[in-house]
Amino acid sequence: MKALTKKQLNEKVKITCYRQTETMVRKKAIDKYYEGMVCCDGSESERYTRIYCQLMEGKMECSDEYEF
Repeated sequence: MKALTKKQLNEKVKITCYRQTETMVRKKAIDKYYEGMVCCDGSESERYTRIYCQLMEGKMECSDEYEF
């Protein structure tokens, strides 16, 4: 996986988690969802992990929903 650029880290991203959508700077979102990923367990950890991975991939819209 390529490292995110400074520009990407400062981009605003749209995140939907538990059907609530918020917009935040990617770097802050990465920190928030990484903490949730390591501090929680079970399905809650899976939600945070899914969003964290999407953030690290550089996606502009991230969601805890499964994509089929």
